[in-house]
Amino acid sequence: MTKKKKQPNKQPLLSPDKYIRTKGRQLPVEACYVNPNWREGGMAHVTVVRRHAGGTRTLGMYLVDTFCLGVKDTSYQFSMSEMDYDEMLATMNDNFGGLQPISYEEAHNLIYGSIAFAEEAGIRPHKDFAVTQYLLEEDTEDVPLIEYEYGRDGKHFLFTRTYQEAARYLPILRKHLGDNFDYVVEAYDDEDEYDEDEDEYGGDEYDDEWNSMLSPEEMARLHEFK
Repeated sequence: MTKKKKQPNKQPLLSPDKYIRTKGRQLPVEACYVNPNWREGGMAHVTVVRRHAGGTRTLGMYLVDTFCLGVKDTSYQFSMSEMDYDEMLATMNDNFGGLQPISYEEAHNLIYGSIAFAEEAGIRPHKDFAVTQYLLEEDTEDVPLIEYEYGRDGKHFLFTRTYQEAARYLPILRKHLGDNFDYVVEAYDDEDEYDEDEDEYGGDEYDDEWNSMLSPEEMARLHEFK
């Protein structure tokens, strides 16, 4: 009777999340990018590219609100092929108004500086930063300090596109900053789009909830934007 050959023990493959958490910082940084107009608009699209030994690349992408909210959104692209990577850069170049190469130290300080500024107002980074932080080096004194200016006119400045988003952040800002911040709710030019949002958020019922949390001065200011 022929004996069965023993199969070698295979190590289970790590999920992308677990790989990034355990090995992300071991991958060398190949490049970093930001949109060139981030200072004017207060919104920086920061990308950190790390290269795998096999030639693929993993990207950490961070939407950084330098005026108020810090890391507002973040995600990653894992082990991208050369073709997919080139296509991704071309898409970001088109969508972000260009890609400006920056040093890793600039990217690191821009991200972590915005997080510290947002935390002054009680705002934490986006939940997915729990993973994508491992595509950045640890925030220690080993990374040279570069100081950026955050906020607008010396204050936290909240810019939102919906009443729902404003209602989420305003109570937090008031709790930590009092009245020492500014905000704007963007008015809708498209009446149909505005009506659609009213349906989504409960129409008059949502307006009543929103109105109840505003002072008379803020109500007057809001109606100017509406």
